[in-house]
Amino acid sequence: VTEQQQWENYILYMLDMIEQTSISVIKQLEDILEIMKVTEKEIKYKQPKLFSKELIEIIFRLPYTKRKHLIDAKFGTPKTVGKYLNALEKMKILHVEKVGKEKIYINRRLMNILE
Repeated sequence: VTEQQQWENYILYMLDMIEQTSISVIKQLEDILEIMKVTEKEIKYKQPKLFSKELIEIIFRLPYTKRKHLIDAKFGTPKTVGKYLNALEKMKILHVEKVGKEKIYINRRLMNILE
């Protein structure tokens, strides 16, 4: 680039990469928002007592969650939080895996989008 003074080609290439990345990220965000809406409707329909906007936000903050995340967010006691997570697992919204002594609850729908 510097030896042959090909700055224009380089800048156009970089701008193209930025545009492609932006389009990809916007699509990913739209997909996440859509799956959040679908999950929200599913929980409202199947477990209306369990539903809250905060719960949806927590299970979509990361591709996995733990009891501690819900306890820290003041969703209840460890027993109550465990019931919530188990209900979400039975609905196939979350998938549980044991890691060491701890269970993590994976949001596979979100993981599929992020992969």
